[in-house]
Amino acid sequence: MRKLKLTEARQERFLEALSDTGSVTTAVAVAGTSRTRVYELRKTDPAFATAWNEAEEIAADRLEDEARRRAIEGVPEPLVSAGKLVRDDDGQPITVRRYSDNLLIALLKAHRPPRRERSVRFELPPIESAADAAAAMASITGAVAAGQITPGEAAELSRLVEAFVSAIQASSFDQRLQVLEGEVEAKRP
Repeated sequence: MRKLKLTEARQERFLEALSDTGSVTTAVAVAGTSRTRVYELRKTDPAFATAWNEAEEIAADRLEDEARRRAIEGVPEPLVSAGKLVRDDDGQPITVRRYSDNLLIALLKAHRPPRRERSVRFELPPIESAADAAAAMASITGAVAAGQITPGEAAELSRLVEAFVSAIQASSFDQRLQVLEGEVEAKRP
């Protein structure tokens, strides 16, 4: 089949089919064009590329809606017992509603990742002296109380504050030692 020029009407058909199906292969067939043509246009036409991304988002939203429906509302399935379809008194197949725990878990993970996978936006106050450590520790405690960070994250941050304080104290000690050595040298004849 000869693929025709990618006119605006074909572009619209392609984008509509892409948003309906999420499949580039199906969308090019509906539009009567080729994958090469649409991918080339995507590279050279920012408006088409933006519309393509939007169509893919619509298709993904539809998939998510269907996953949510199957997870929460369930789907009717025929009841089978001993390999045979179970029927009611009128001879109609009996159906039971099945729910998908796996889909529900996948949706939860997509929308509420475990805390350790989330970025934590917490900033320690500057620590320039051992006295600043108390303010930093109070800030960490407040962040736990507000639910910004977990107790485990607070423990890691506390160890970081302690390491800062140790480094500051070691630096202060080195400076005092240098001053004392300088005074001793100055007193020597």
